[in-house]
Amino acid sequence: MKHQEVNVDYWAMAKAMLVYVTLTGLCWLMLRLFNAVFTLPGKLRAQQQNVQNTLQELQRFPDLNISEEDLQNAEKELEEFVKENEKDKEIEDKNENDNSQTNEPKKTI
Repeated sequence: MKHQEVNVDYWAMAKAMLVYVTLTGLCWLMLRLFNAVFTLPGKLRAQQQNVQNTLQELQRFPDLNISEEDLQNAEKELEEFVKENEKDKEIEDKNENDNSQTNEPKKTI
């Protein structure tokens, strides 16, 4: 048998690899597009149905419609409530401090 020399063509190998990677990427993209084409209408229909159901629920309870004025009133009420709670805490803390001071036994030397 005659001795044969093997030459590796790196350029051809790299081109083939790039072609296969590109082909794989395009196939993946095509599958994603087909998936979107067939599933997107159903998802949009379901989303539209959910929005319509929500709107119908809001129409059943008209008191849930909140205006800008209602929001401002709610903010004022919340601020007043927080201030009252802070005052109550301060009073309780003061009472606890007074009670702890009076309950301490007097030490005599």
